[in-house]
Amino acid sequence: MTEPLAGIKVVDFTEYIAGPYCTMLLADMGADVVKVERPEGDAWRHTAPVAPYESRGFLGVNRGKRSIALDLERSDGRGIAQRLALEADVVTIAYRPGVAQRLGLDYEKLSKTKPELIYCENSAFGHNGPYATTLAVADLTTGMFMAFAIVSALYERTSTRKGKRIETSLFASGLAAQYRPLLSVDEVDGPVREGFLAELANRRQRGLRHEEAAKLRNEYVSPRGRNNYYRVYETRDGLIAVACLNNRQRRGMRDVLGVEDTTVEGISYDWFSEEVRQAHRANDEALENRFRERSTAEWIEALDAADVPCGPVNFPEELFEHPHVEANRLMSTLDHPVLGPVRMPASPMLMDGTRPDSGKPPPYLGQHGPEVLREIGYKDGEIDRLLEDRVLVTRERLVPGA
Repeated sequence: MTEPLAGIKVVDFTEYIAGPYCTMLLADMGADVVKVERPEGDAWRHTAPVAPYESRGFLGVNRGKRSIALDLERSDGRGIAQRLALEADVVTIAYRPGVAQRLGLDYEKLSKTKPELIYCENSAFGHNGPYATTLAVADLTTGMFMAFAIVSALYERTSTRKGKRIETSLFASGLAAQYRPLLSVDEVDGPVREGFLAELANRRQRGLRHEEAAKLRNEYVSPRGRNNYYRVYETRDGLIAVACLNNRQRRGMRDVLGVEDTTVEGISYDWFSEEVRQAHRANDEALENRFRERSTAEWIEALDAADVPCGPVNFPEELFEHPHVEANRLMSTLDHPVLGPVRMPASPMLMDGTRPDSGKPPPYLGQHGPEVLREIGYKDGEIDRLLEDRVLVTRERLVPGA
């Protein structure tokens, strides 16, 4: 087992998807991640639960962590949270504006006592602008950006001995992922964009529906329509995805399918040109009909021989015992203390031939609370009092017979 982050302690105050996915990646790499939950648990535990306080969504982004459930509305709970944060190398947090300050968990306060702290704060839309206080849905992309920034800051700290404040947002991650739609060569794209926006504003004043707006955009910005060489087709017995990114691959697909298309000769392929648009329209139906003549496996064999990127479209249920998944050890089975064996995607990385894997299942609510408190100096009598006062919460006290 490879543990490049062994010895790094992370205290995680995030919930739902983005922050937890980040800290799961860190746990896979050997970090000790303590997840601080509200008394009723991370809200993601309660969406489509498979058992009380356990859901697939929660399980999928929380393996390898320890859980402590605290009432942060109580002064004792806030005191524990602050002590945990000051014992950590990394704090991840995702509260709405002003909440971290109210709880005494803001960067300004913590960094005064511990200047070497790496503090990663995720928000929905960032702290500035008209959407700063607005909620947003979570995503995995943000979690990956968070983990990358944290590991970079930890590396820098080895030479500077200084901490770092990191800020991420779901909105910024979403923008960053749109690497092509949001790239503008202004001399070429500016006039097109200005024309579209002017006409869009004009038609919206007349009650333009979204479907009509999308068609309007296609007239200006995306005139190529469907890309015949990069899409999913129906075959005789299923679906096949093709993904040609250059003309050599497009010619290979063209020749295997037996259609006419001179636009893929040479090295340049201008899918905004009228010539390419006409070729797409002319071949669209012919290609769909040709793909229906053979099975997915037959087409894959023929396209593979022509070096055309392609593959079958699988349902998730088909992947658990898929031979390629098994050959690459891409599924992990963990023994959950409440649910028993749980299978989930393993880390996608190999390091010296080994996948990073803590070997630990996602925690049940408050599973490690007493253990974590003992590590920061609490005595058993103090822990018992915190349990009685419900400052510290465990699943056993919430679920009869657990």
